[in-house]
Amino acid sequence: MRFFKKFECEVCKKKFSRHEQLMNHQEIEHFKNSPYDCKECKENFHSMSEMRDHLKKNHSYKIDR
Repeated sequence: MRFFKKFECEVCKKKFSRHEQLMNHQEIEHFKNSPYDCKECKENFHSMSEMRDHLKKNHSYKIDR
């Protein structure tokens, strides 16, 4: 049985047959130095403050500190 590689990495365009493989690839290859990720759009950030700024600006979040 042949598996179709329908899950494409947005960063490098490499394709995978399973979503889990894609997520693993992205975590290891692209996001290892960006530990903070936005749950809304999956963008990654190097610091919590960068992510907070992103949330406020792009997703209209009001964050209390």
